[in-house]
Amino acid sequence: MSPSKSHVAIVGGASAGLGYAVAEELLRQGKRVVIVSRSEERIGAAAEQLREATDGRVAPVVADLAEPEGPARVVKATRDLFGQPEIVVTNAGGPPAMKAINATADDLIAACELLLLPVQRFLELCLPAMRSAGWGRVVAITSIAVREPQPLLVLSNTLRAGLTGYLKSIADEVASNGVTVNSVLPGYTATDRLIELAEVKAKDLGTTPEALMESWAASAPVGRLLEPREIAAATAFLCSDAASGITGHALPVDGGFGRGLL
Repeated sequence: MSPSKSHVAIVGGASAGLGYAVAEELLRQGKRVVIVSRSEERIGAAAEQLREATDGRVAPVVADLAEPEGPARVVKATRDLFGQPEIVVTNAGGPPAMKAINATADDLIAACELLLLPVQRFLELCLPAMRSAGWGRVVAITSIAVREPQPLLVLSNTLRAGLTGYLKSIADEVASNGVTVNSVLPGYTATDRLIELAEVKAKDLGTTPEALMESWAASAPVGRLLEPREIAAATAFLCSDAASGITGHALPVDGGFGRGLL
């Protein structure tokens, strides 16, 4: 059973884009939310906007989650502000785009520090209390690259897939304690990150960012780019009491982009 009606949540990368949309959705559902970003200015502005939009209880925390002490700083601040974190939503910007043959060992190590290790550190800090309480939710926002590796995204293809395997292993071990662990795989979504990626890929392909984004919009049956709120809705559902029977899954929210049956 859920230990409280107003759960405490941590949302990473929440100054804009997907993380901001997730925080907004959780606040509308009555959660108390700590939002995290490396930029004090941007996360402070995001907190103000979220308060105005939702009238919810939100607090900004400045931290670089790729640094070893970053997750610990966030968890301590959350405990001081609202209490023990019961929901953790991890979300990180993608690593640099590049061809696989150009990726160095240092590139892979840096991607691991950005995409995998922060999640491990959050879980090491938060899972014991979740398991003791008999309730917890962990959701990692990853990418459709987990199911279908994308050109020029070797670092994301590699580390997000590795993260998915790690989360599946954790999910199996904590499910009996009332803790669910899942991931959400966004398709092409209208964010600043997608614009940056389009600019890099367009140069490699000899086209324009605008033309590339139009092709991405047309590549899924919905015929458009997804909106951050659509990713947020799925993520928030996985954080709810209603999703208690869903764990160990990687849920595509891609407008039908993936063509496989499973």
